[in-house]
Amino acid sequence: MIDEDFFWFVSSSEELKRYKGMHIAVWNKQIIGYGRTATEAYNMAKKNVPESQPALAYIPRDEAMIL
Repeated sequence: MIDEDFFWFVSSSEELKRYKGMHIAVWNKQIIGYGRTATEAYNMAKKNVPESQPALAYIPRDEAMIL
């Protein structure tokens, strides 16, 4: 499921805006956890969906400038 979650993640920039500056946990094309640290996001994800194997990602506060 990680491949589908990755494609969902890279195509969901609008939905991810509310998580700027945070770590998120993604499982089955849903954000099931978030927090200031990856550990917080993971722990929330496992509490919300115990059987999950979430992918973790960090959402930067500002968009990166590519030169």
